[in-house]
Amino acid sequence: MEMLHLRYFIAVAEELNFTRAAARLHLSPSPLSRRIRDLERELGRDLFIRGHHRIELTAAGASLLPAAREIMRRIEAVPALVRDASGVCPRTLTLGIAPEVSARVRNSVLEALSAHPDVAVRLHPAEGGRLLRALQTDAVDLALVTEPVGVPGVGRVRLECQPIAVVVATGIGFDGRTSVRLDELAHLPYVPWGFGADPTPLESVEDAIRQLGARRCPGADALNPDGIAHVVASGQAFTIAGRCTGAGKAFADERVEVLALEGVDASITTVAAWREDRLRPGGALVGAVATLSELAAERVRDAQRSSTR
Repeated sequence: MEMLHLRYFIAVAEELNFTRAAARLHLSPSPLSRRIRDLERELGRDLFIRGHHRIELTAAGASLLPAAREIMRRIEAVPALVRDASGVCPRTLTLGIAPEVSARVRNSVLEALSAHPDVAVRLHPAEGGRLLRALQTDAVDLALVTEPVGVPGVGRVRLECQPIAVVVATGIGFDGRTSVRLDELAHLPYVPWGFGADPTPLESVEDAIRQLGARRCPGADALNPDGIAHVVASGQAFTIAGRCTGAGKAFADERVEVLALEGVDASITTVAAWREDRLRPGGALVGAVATLSELAAERVRDAQRSSTR
């Protein structure tokens, strides 16, 4: 049994859904299901009752869950124990990060926070809506999510604003184009990209798609990123996504056309969000917010300099 087996088991046990657990772990459902089967064979017990629409923990699974959580807690505490023994005790900042956040934002944020050697950053990947709830329960200190946030008492600073794009298969009539109108896509089913936030950052575009009468791709809500890529790249649907987000990266090796969307003013804005009432003088969060605010200001200055050239 490996540590990853327990991590995978905990995710499935908490989500009670392989697709959601796989998205949380940045895996595809099939490999995750195989790992759980491997764990069950090793333990000699079924851990889940697998139904058609949902799964449940067996008695053995329910017994294992608290023990697995405690084991993982102890494993994750090992670095802190080593630091304590060496006399170095950095504070921990839990940074939530949503799937839509681009690698550029992630890397620049981590680099900026490295200026605080007394703060250990612990990444917590999850869907945007889940991260906003985690802020309220102090499960995360800071969250990289997409607008709109719309939560009272939550401060935020803008880190990136990227245009959205339409993704369609190569060879279905859009080859060589750089942009497309929504009405040109009305004959294709639409598969939405699940952002885990309410409302979604693409709500205005999806409203326009609904007004066109575009059909939703059958089973769209159950598709993970790989599934969306399969359906779109095969020419059976189109989707909309940010060019640099996890959605865009899912199509990296696919034969698709990524086109600008004409006539719709929409973008995906990434922000760093935090609870205002958690900004205590001298705390790790105060320093992190100040650093990211300066990072955001620097990006604005860079954009202004570029526009004047």
